[in-house]
Amino acid sequence: MRRAGLFWAKSGDKEHPDGHPLVAHMLDTAAVAKALLLREPRRTLQHYAADYGLPVEQALDLAAFFCAMHDLGKASAVFQCEWQRGAERLRAAGLQWERTCLPQRGASNWVAHGVLTETFVGHLLPTLGAPLELSAQVAEALAAHHGFLADYQELDNADDVLFCETGPWYEARRALVQTVWRTTGARVPSVAALTPPAAVRIMALASFSDWLASSPQFFPYGRAVNSPASYYAEAGELADEALRHIRWLPRTPLIQAPVAFDRVFRFKANELQQTVIEVLENTEGQALLIIEAPMGGGKTEAAFYAHMVLQARNGHRGLYVAMPTQATGNAMYDRVREFLEPFGQNRPLDLQLLHGAALINPEYESLLMEGVGDRDSDRVAASTWFSARKRAMLTEYGVGTVDQALLGVLRVRHHFIRLWGLGNRTVVLDEVHAYDAYTSRLIAALVRWLWSLGSSIVLMSATLPSAQRRELLKAAATELPEPEAPYPRVTALSNGILRSQPVSWTEEQTVELGAVQREPAVLAHTARRLVEHGGVAAVITNTVDRAQAVYSALGSGSPLEHATAPVGKRVGDLEVYIFHARYPSEVRKGIEGAVLGRMGKDTDRPARALVIATQVIEQSLDLDFDVMLSDLAPADLLLQRVGRLHRHRNTVRPRHLQRPTLLVAGLDDNPPDFSSDYWDKVYCAYPLYTTWLLLRSRDRILLPADIEPLVEATYDETMVNDFPDELKDTVGDALQELQRIAESHSLRARQVVIDPPVKILERLQGTLIRELRLEDDEESRLPQVALTRLGSPSVTVVPAYRINGQLYLDREATRPLVLKGRIDKNQTVDLFRHSLKVGRSSVYRELMKRDAPSCWRQQGLLRSWRVLELDPEGRAQFGKTTVRLDRELGLVYE
Repeated sequence: MRRAGLFWAKSGDKEHPDGHPLVAHMLDTAAVAKALLLREPRRTLQHYAADYGLPVEQALDLAAFFCAMHDLGKASAVFQCEWQRGAERLRAAGLQWERTCLPQRGASNWVAHGVLTETFVGHLLPTLGAPLELSAQVAEALAAHHGFLADYQELDNADDVLFCETGPWYEARRALVQTVWRTTGARVPSVAALTPPAAVRIMALASFSDWLASSPQFFPYGRAVNSPASYYAEAGELADEALRHIRWLPRTPLIQAPVAFDRVFRFKANELQQTVIEVLENTEGQALLIIEAPMGGGKTEAAFYAHMVLQARNGHRGLYVAMPTQATGNAMYDRVREFLEPFGQNRPLDLQLLHGAALINPEYESLLMEGVGDRDSDRVAASTWFSARKRAMLTEYGVGTVDQALLGVLRVRHHFIRLWGLGNRTVVLDEVHAYDAYTSRLIAALVRWLWSLGSSIVLMSATLPSAQRRELLKAAATELPEPEAPYPRVTALSNGILRSQPVSWTEEQTVELGAVQREPAVLAHTARRLVEHGGVAAVITNTVDRAQAVYSALGSGSPLEHATAPVGKRVGDLEVYIFHARYPSEVRKGIEGAVLGRMGKDTDRPARALVIATQVIEQSLDLDFDVMLSDLAPADLLLQRVGRLHRHRNTVRPRHLQRPTLLVAGLDDNPPDFSSDYWDKVYCAYPLYTTWLLLRSRDRILLPADIEPLVEATYDETMVNDFPDELKDTVGDALQELQRIAESHSLRARQVVIDPPVKILERLQGTLIRELRLEDDEESRLPQVALTRLGSPSVTVVPAYRINGQLYLDREATRPLVLKGRIDKNQTVDLFRHSLKVGRSSVYRELMKRDAPSCWRQQGLLRSWRVLELDPEGRAQFGKTTVRLDRELGLVYE
């Protein structure tokens, strides 16, 4: 052990020239692991106990020991030779190596210390009495603490470099392991192997503990390990203080005893919410709920209440709400904060926003705080330590996109951190119908993982096809009940019992249905005429180009501003808003706020207004319109759009718009052509054809009675037989294309997803290794197709104006673009506010030929971004395509 004490983990500096000993860092990490687990709910600790077949206290000691072993690979010549002062001490103590034998850093045979950890732990754990299979699995799991499992070539290289060592290296490493074993009080597990959830739990715990223990702010260098036991006790005190600083507080439930629904939400439960309450009374243990009810039916409050009950009953550690888009995530963040606020009087609650544009959300920004001493009186806050993307899922409460959760089941760096963060938690997935075959397959894998990790899951949708419902229940190892309750319904699985409960829905709505010509000018004229005598109308198009064309067809007007930023125009006394995704982030956020502020719940509605939008307002946003015009879309998504019609009961409407009305562009086309406006590039043509056939002879839609029949028929493959003879071949081709795409998406999903869970420690071989060793957005230096959704590739750009030879963020040339030096946090956020995504193929290809500024490549968030250089008028030429950044319209392709 005298020699082992000379191993260094962190090289020295002027203040601490001797560095930080490896044994010290290992004990620091063990102390963090145990301290943070002691703040977890009892149910989490019981999972670790079951993982190792030990009583809880012994399981915690063993977990702490395993985490300490994560850096055992540093006790190697290939690592120790990296710092001259430390290397000289080892040589003097008899631990030698052949200099010419060791590979150089960056060489193809270089071996990272994490890979050597796997080799050493796999050899040394059995000497303590651990079973061979479990030892190999723990070794493999700990080797991944830098993000990925080691591959076979790396392991071969690890074996080679050990031949370069001379002297008692093995004995020193064994003494180090035995010292940490005794100091942590670990005991031999009574299980022979790790389950997949157990592997995730140790992988994530080791990485999390290492991140915190590696911070000199919390664990200063220079602390001597004269007595391992005394050092470990002191490290425990430092760990407590570190966890308190980052606000990792004891995970206590929001409620200890049942509480009435109306006491939480200040209104009585409706039929749906009452059904959820009744279902929860009959559930034991973790639960899977599928809540299907019409749009605006109170599903969100039902999910919040379900979380409170399930958390109190099961000891869940928190809540994550996954939304389909950033806009819906922003809106939900406000609602979750409002929900949590009363419970924060017991202790502060951490609430993170997880999506790419979180940094520019003013609500989230106002909650961010550095440490426990900042604004201690805040009931709900957001610790900056957890605001980093990889750490954000570790927090107690979170709202974000479903993409952030899905990264947990993909082969991206540190995916297991995200999975562990979602484990033993209530996870709510809203609008689960809103995804293609690829993403739906990933969601099923996520459900399977969450169920295995002891989480409760709440899935919500107004328009969920039975095929998706079947796959989601299959992921939790059950089948659709026979027979199912009629729609609307709540399906619940708990303790092996599956129930399908109908909702006594008494509120019915008749939506009048009509057709309108698809030309943008006609849509604009019709919408304007409908609100001529007052009212608020929505025009929802399938593409951004069409939204811009409809907006332009309304003519010129004076600027319409929200918080000093342009959000549309005023044409006479008519307010016209345009809302789509092709705006710089800050502008888009402003438009979102303006639309919600004027057409949301309990707002000061305009006398006359039009909102021209794409699918960004289709789901989850609590908007209310008097009348709606929409491009034809698959029936389930068209019904989602209808959910914004006459949504709020107390809204005072103009006399001529007392009855909800939907006018559909393309419904009267005969035969329809879905390629002329690229609709078949947005949606598969087959559900467009079936929706056209189902709705063209209707003059109304009955809610909720028509929802399930329309959704099921839209994707029914036998519908091809109901088309006129002259269309059957065309529709048949569209069906085959839909089937081909679904199979292709499913195949791609199977390649990248870690499902079933037994694949968690599976090493990839051959050419797939590098292809599937994917980086997430924060790590990647090159733009890539979104991992969680298939589609055309896009790149994030920062538009900049070339004026007098310099680049500026504004046309007035007052804000130079940062291209040199080190970019600080404020500058990064500023660039983020101006960023947007570009996906037009010709523009994307040209931008990819250019390099990002060198200083951007040193910053995680900016590494894969590009500069979109514009002339003083806001234009750029890419072959035959002109790109124009318009103040009102956003990014325009001409």
